[in-house]
Amino acid sequence: MIGKLAPWQRILLLFFLFVIAGPFLPVAVASFAFRWGWPDLLPSIWWWERRDAAPFPLGWDYIFDPVSRVVPALGNTLLIAGLVTLIALALSIPAARTLARHRFRGRSGIELFLTFPLIVPEIAVGIGMLFIFISLGLYGSLWAVVLAHLVPVLPYMIRVLIPVYRELDAGLLEQAALLGAGRRQTFFHVELPLIAPGALAAALFSVVISTNIFLLTFYMGRGQIDTLATLLFSKVSGGGALDPVAAGLTLIICIPGFLFLALSHRIIRENVFSDGIDNS
Repeated sequence: MIGKLAPWQRILLLFFLFVIAGPFLPVAVASFAFRWGWPDLLPSIWWWERRDAAPFPLGWDYIFDPVSRVVPALGNTLLIAGLVTLIALALSIPAARTLARHRFRGRSGIELFLTFPLIVPEIAVGIGMLFIFISLGLYGSLWAVVLAHLVPVLPYMIRVLIPVYRELDAGLLEQAALLGAGRRQTFFHVELPLIAPGALAAALFSVVISTNIFLLTFYMGRGQIDTLATLLFSKVSGGGALDPVAAGLTLIICIPGFLFLALSHRIIRENVFSDGIDNS
């Protein structure tokens, strides 16, 4: 397919590929470097050149060592992202259905209000929530972090699901009701399969956003709940050169984003849920 492109189209495609992949190249190189300092464009000593002193790449050897706390941080990251996604889906599906299928006074105001967490600086949101959670006794707990992550996740998820419900054929739901299906049966056997691609996309957005939140995690967790984002920030906050450990952590924290792209591509290409309703 690339062979059918014009020369200028190939140049433009290569440019965009470089812009997208370019920031990851130094990180990938640094994760396998033994010594890389300014002003060298490439490592002066690669890891495999010093296998006698380091059987494994320095960064990866440290990351998979228990002292790095990466494994517990990864577990906390996935647990928080999973809880945030489940709660956000439970709240976003009925909210998106109402906003998309019903006309009522104040609907446009509510949709505008949903953009506030995306506009207000995260530090302002964190300080406000900090006082609330201290008064409720939740400060420093895992649930405080989960509730804080819902603030930036919910607007994205609802905005993803609103177009899904606007495109949903309400006649299918009415036919199910006419055939004797109750509300629960209609939701689980008709409505949910129809919105499943959009709900999955919203869930993947939630995971990507949650795994990359640092400030709210640090505030609400009182600095005692380690996630990949907090570990990475503590590693690079001192400035200086990008060392192999920070490079490895950066690559690991990018994994949810890569999974999001791969799954989204598969859903769009294969239309996984196209025959999700059982017509038998």
